[in-house]
Amino acid sequence: MSKRIKKIVLTVVVVLCVYFLFFPSITPQLAVRKQLLISFHPIKAVTSEVLQGKIKNDPKYGNLYEVADPDITESFIYVKKSGFGWRVTSVGSAP
Repeated sequence: MSKRIKKIVLTVVVVLCVYFLFFPSITPQLAVRKQLLISFHPIKAVTSEVLQGKIKNDPKYGNLYEVADPDITESFIYVKKSGFGWRVTSVGSAP
């Protein structure tokens, strides 16, 4: 590969990483998985099951999602829809 192609590929990867880490997600499940990735659970972010909780449309926090994995202590995650997508608003061990 030439140097020019390597620079283009590296630039695209960096832009996608920045977008993935700092911008809201397309779906609420992806926002929960991104939160797991950021909180140092990279394997759990891919393998854990994300379940929708019973609390929906809370005016302050949004919708509740639960990570079905006993190893994760903060498994209850609220996500809220903004103008650009879904973002995590609160993380905890119980609703």
